[in-house]
Amino acid sequence: MSSITTHLAVAVTAANTEAALAQAAAVADRATLVEYRLDGMADFDLEQLIAASPLPAIITCRAREEGGHFPGPEPERRAVLREAVARGAAFVDAEAAVLPELAARPHPRTRLIGSRHDFTGMLGDWTTAGRHLRALGADIVKLAGMAVQPDDVLTPLAWLDRLEGPGIGIAMGEHGLATRLLAPRFPCAFLTFAAATEATATAPGQLTVATLVADFGFWQIAAAAPLILLLTPAPVPWDLVAAYRALLAERPASPGYQPWLLPLPVTVLSPGLWLACRLARADAIVCLPEVERRPELSAYGVHPTAVAWHFSAADDGRPVTRLCDHPDHLADFIRDL
Repeated sequence: MSSITTHLAVAVTAANTEAALAQAAAVADRATLVEYRLDGMADFDLEQLIAASPLPAIITCRAREEGGHFPGPEPERRAVLREAVARGAAFVDAEAAVLPELAARPHPRTRLIGSRHDFTGMLGDWTTAGRHLRALGADIVKLAGMAVQPDDVLTPLAWLDRLEGPGIGIAMGEHGLATRLLAPRFPCAFLTFAAATEATATAPGQLTVATLVADFGFWQIAAAAPLILLLTPAPVPWDLVAAYRALLAERPASPGYQPWLLPLPVTVLSPGLWLACRLARADAIVCLPEVERRPELSAYGVHPTAVAWHFSAADDGRPVTRLCDHPDHLADFIRDL
């Protein structure tokens, strides 16, 4: 995994240092970073966490107004973050109010993640918010909003697509899952978060690292060529996913051919989700019949009555879209990709 662009970070919250390190060790073969959520730990030894972590550590001690659980006073929380920088943690995550004092005493081994969270909506102007955090000293900008509709996935992914430095863009909640799965398709996306277990998820919509890697194929997504997105209701029909992946594997190997079929559990194909999938350079979108296809898609040149679309280019470079109009023909459509 040394050549990765987008990291997979596992968020860890535990009763104490020993339990946190044990969780980190259990996922070290599947992730590349571990986030220690100190605000969710009853007891911790910061020096030991940083020194003994099996993966580069993100130290986070989140304020309550940003969704954290730190029980002590604000000066104590800030002192924890300053100590993390002083001890040379690989990454320290902090909000806008704390960033300037951390940036004023930099450590050569520490990069600052500047965070802003909105648990009620989608933050507003992402470009301005990101620039503000960068100006305050963030090396990496993290913006997270709460998706309340399928179209909300477009905002973080469009922001990542325009970004010039490393960033983390997340739409939390069930409607925002595509932002976690498609992040590797964006060169500036620094990481995607996963949970160590279902019981230890630290944000709405977080998948477990086992599910993200083994089922969704996180490490195949970035280099997939072609990338086929299968829009499916939840729960994902994994038997059907396996069958479609087997069809792709039937094709003889050829240079540059690294197919991957990625399920996206959604209820509706909306214009915002469509545009997000296209920004992620999906080569094909396959929509199971149970997923509603919004009529507004026709305004974007989409045939909303189709069930699959394959995007390619003609010999003269012009874009070409091949359609599948009937669910019974999906297997043949996928086999021919």
